[in-house]
Amino acid sequence: MVDDSAWSPPKRRNGIGWIVLSGLLLPAGWIAWLLVALAGYNGVDSSNRSLSAQTLGDVVVTVVCAGVPLTGVVVLLVQRRRDRSVTLVGPVACAVFAVLAAGTLGYPTTGVARSWAADVERHAQPLTELETSMTQSEAEQDLAGVGERAVRALGEDVRSRDVVEVTLECPLSNLQEGTQYMWRWSVPSDPDGEPQTDAEREADQLPGHEIERQLAPVRQVFRDAGLHDADPYGWDVRALGADWLAEANVSVTRASGDVMVETTCLAGGPGNGYDDE
Repeated sequence: MVDDSAWSPPKRRNGIGWIVLSGLLLPAGWIAWLLVALAGYNGVDSSNRSLSAQTLGDVVVTVVCAGVPLTGVVVLLVQRRRDRSVTLVGPVACAVFAVLAAGTLGYPTTGVARSWAADVERHAQPLTELETSMTQSEAEQDLAGVGERAVRALGEDVRSRDVVEVTLECPLSNLQEGTQYMWRWSVPSDPDGEPQTDAEREADQLPGHEIERQLAPVRQVFRDAGLHDADPYGWDVRALGADWLAEANVSVTRASGDVMVETTCLAGGPGNGYDDE
């Protein structure tokens, strides 16, 4: 008579190790992907270098998080062919983690890679004719000319102490570094620098018809320079252009005036290969 008490069913192997490893890798991959993305934002203004590094980092994270569970699927299925005690629980669970990783990490990684490719293509484009049409001295001289005509149209004199000229870094059409020039004339309402009270500020304001009377000649100056009226956004006059002159703004009160004009982003400027000769 056979002793059934000595018999026991074969031990089932569910690939718990692969399941746990795959499950831990997925949230770790999400965190790593976000860290790589944040590091990319802290790069050189989404430049070719930062995007390339971000793409490489994202690809590594995605491959690891999707590749490990996929490896688990293959290993466990091979083991199951040799040993039927290996169940399908492990391969199915690992396959689910692989799909989740590919979807949640692979899709955004593809987007970053496309951005990098577009960035590389944009960097390879030549500068536009407009961007290389003026040297630094030409831009500054022409900009000052428009600004001074606008100030004189207000009936004011242009004194050097009232003028500020600024150059700002800006991205050109192919993302190289360019220069934007700004010219500003301003006469403060309080020469001593004392802040105005609300009552003083209100008393300093001009009636609407007087503002229009004073600014009509200025609007003509801007139109002659190729600028067209736009939403003032806090200024009395704001005009935009589609050529080398990008924007002009004017505000006036009884005791103050402010005229600001600025260029579009130009290649002519310090240190960018288009300096004056």
